[in-house]
Amino acid sequence: MAVNRMADDILEDCLERGLDLDTGLDVFLTQCARMVHAKAGFVSLRGTRGPVLTRVLGELGVDVFEAAHWSGPRKLREGRMLFCQQLTLGRLNLGGLGLVVDGDFADGGQRVMGLVAAIGEQLDSAVLSFLALTDGRGPLERLDELDVEGTPVNRGRIGRYEVVKPLGTGGMAQVLIARTRGPEGLGRLVALKRILPHLTAQPEMVQQFLDEARIGLRLSHPNLVHVYDFGEAQGAYYIAMELVNGIDLDRLLRANKGPLEPPVASAIVSQALMGLNAAHALKGEDGAPLELVHRDLSPHNLMIAFDGQVKVLDFGVAKVRAQRTVTLPGIVKGKPLYMSPEQALGHKLDARSDLFAMGLVLYQALTGRRAFERDDELDTMKAICQEKLTKPPEVPAPVWNVLSVALSKDPSARFPTAHAMADRLVAASPPARDTALAALAGRLFPERLRDSQRLETAVDRQREAPTRATPATRAPRT
Repeated sequence: MAVNRMADDILEDCLERGLDLDTGLDVFLTQCARMVHAKAGFVSLRGTRGPVLTRVLGELGVDVFEAAHWSGPRKLREGRMLFCQQLTLGRLNLGGLGLVVDGDFADGGQRVMGLVAAIGEQLDSAVLSFLALTDGRGPLERLDELDVEGTPVNRGRIGRYEVVKPLGTGGMAQVLIARTRGPEGLGRLVALKRILPHLTAQPEMVQQFLDEARIGLRLSHPNLVHVYDFGEAQGAYYIAMELVNGIDLDRLLRANKGPLEPPVASAIVSQALMGLNAAHALKGEDGAPLELVHRDLSPHNLMIAFDGQVKVLDFGVAKVRAQRTVTLPGIVKGKPLYMSPEQALGHKLDARSDLFAMGLVLYQALTGRRAFERDDELDTMKAICQEKLTKPPEVPAPVWNVLSVALSKDPSARFPTAHAMADRLVAASPPARDTALAALAGRLFPERLRDSQRLETAVDRQREAPTRATPATRAPRT
C-alpha cells in the first residue's frame, strides 16, 4: 500500500464500516510497522488539554507520553532505535508518531527517518479529514471530546454540505467530497475545499482563498472547473466546486510510464488551452478585461475526467487587474519547473506567461521529460531564462513548430492568445477523441474509475430514498 494513500484508505474504511478512530489507528500502526520492519510503535493524539488517544504496538521500552513529544531518531537499549515524528499542520500539533526498529544504521537512521516523516505527514492530514467527516468544529476541540465521548462516527456538515470522504490536504486547504443537503433532500456531489484551520488567522492567506472563490464564480467554460458557492462555517472558509471524477495529467504520465501519443497530448493540451482562453478573456462588471493570469499551470492542475473532458484546476494564485491581494516585486509565485522567463525574473505577467507554461506541459507529455529540469530550483529558473531547446526526435516537426513559438523567451514572439495556440496545435496534430482519453484514463486507473462509479451510484440511490421519516399510521382505537 503506497504511503501517500495508506492513512486515508484505512480511515475511510473505518468510516464506511462505522468503526472508531481507535481501530483505524491500530490498523495504521500495524501497517506502518510492517513497512519499516518495526518491532514496536505508538501513535498519540493530543487535544488542547493534553493526550486524548494513545495506541501502542509491542514493547516500546520508553515512556510513551514522553516519547510523544520527541522528534527524530533516538538510540535505545539492545541495539534498537526509536524514530519519532510530530504530527503537525502549520501551527497545529495533533500529537506524535514513533516506530522502533532494530539495527545499527550507518547513516544515523536518516533514511528510515525520512520514511517515518512521510508516514507522519499523511497521518496528520488523514486525522484532520476524519475529524472533518464527523464534525466541522476545530480539530483540537474535537479531539478533546474523544476523552469523554469516544470517537464520533456520524457524518459531519460544513455549512449546507454533508461530508462524504476526504480527497487530500495541501499546503493551504483540505479538499473533501461532499454533497448538498437541504429541505429538498440530498443534492449533487461537490468538491469542498476548506482553508486549513491554522491559516484562518493569517489575513493574506484568507484573502487569497477568497480571491480564488470570487474568480471561480465568474468562470464558465466546459474546460474549467465550475465554482458553485463559497462561504464560512465553524470559523473557516470553504469553496464548493464541481467534482471532477478523473485523474490529473501528472499521475497519468507517471502511470503511462512513457510519453503520450501526439494525438492524445494534443487533445489534452488543446482542451486546456480553450479553458484558459475563456479565463484570459474574462471581463469585470465594468466590461473591462480582468487580465486574469493563472500563474501556476502544471500537469498537476490539468484533470482528465473519465468521460474524456479536460479541466483546468486551481486558480489559487491567479492574478487579475486591480486585485486587492498584492504580490511584492521580486516575489515569485508558481512552480519553478513550469515558469515563464518573465515569471522566474519576478516581472509583470500577462496571459502569454500561461502559454509558455502550457508549452512546457506539452513538451513533457510528448517526451516524458521536463524541458528545463535541473538539480535545484535556481538552476532550473536560469535554464528557463537562458537556455535554448533543441527538437527532441520523438516530437513531430509540425508540433515542434508550435512548441518553438509557445516557448519563446520573448513574450511578444509567442502566440497572441490561448485560442490561437490551440488552433495551431490542432492543425499540427489532430487531437484524439474524448472517448480515447476516457479509455486511456480508465485503463490506467481502473480501481479509481470503479470507485467513482460506486460513489455516484450510492448517492443516486440515497437521493431517490425518502429523506424524512414519517410516523406509522395507527388504526383508530375502538
